[in-house]
Amino acid sequence: MLRQEICSLDRRTVGLLAGSCLPAAVAGALAADRVEARLGRPPQLAVLLAGAGAVLWLADRRGRQGEGAGRGGGAREAGGIAGVGPREAALAALAQVAALAPGVSRSGATLTALRAAGVDRAPAQRFSLLMSLPVTAGAAVLTLARSDRTTLRALSPSLATGATCAGLAGAAAAWTQQRRPGRSATGPALYRLGLAAVVARRVLAEHRSSRKDLQ
Repeated sequence: MLRQEICSLDRRTVGLLAGSCLPAAVAGALAADRVEARLGRPPQLAVLLAGAGAVLWLADRRGRQGEGAGRGGGAREAGGIAGVGPREAALAALAQVAALAPGVSRSGATLTALRAAGVDRAPAQRFSLLMSLPVTAGAAVLTLARSDRTTLRALSPSLATGATCAGLAGAAAAWTQQRRPGRSATGPALYRLGLAAVVARRVLAEHRSSRKDLQ
């Protein structure tokens, strides 16, 4: 299913996908650790999760008002993705760089950028899914390359489980994309807002506990 999706792409779309992945790859190699160290604390994570969810919902809602009015009207081009050109791919590339921040998902960030640019739901979801594959694989390779052998041996069961889950998630996303193209982004947005609330509640609980210990 996903293999057929990739094989059906024309050279122009493959070029757009490859080019849009380069900024995230360079930024990840140069600054991923620093970004995670500065923005990875629970309070910041809660804010980023909530912000990402809210912006995704707003972009999808704004894009829905002009659904079908842009290039291609949401229909697929032969071998390409309707409504996605160099401008839209560049915006998606910048969104991938923003997704280095913990709490901001790669697919959610690219979908937000594409919907804000006026791309219809179905092609935006398709491009976001395809774009996430090489970036996610590259991030995994970078993590493995930076880990020593002892760490890799200790984490091998977790890495195997993570790789399996990632593969299943990718297959599920591809299946959903083909069976239910153009689905609303309300669900993913609410999921991020709910997760942000859970993290914020934990932060508040720890803050109250620390205040009691000081009294």
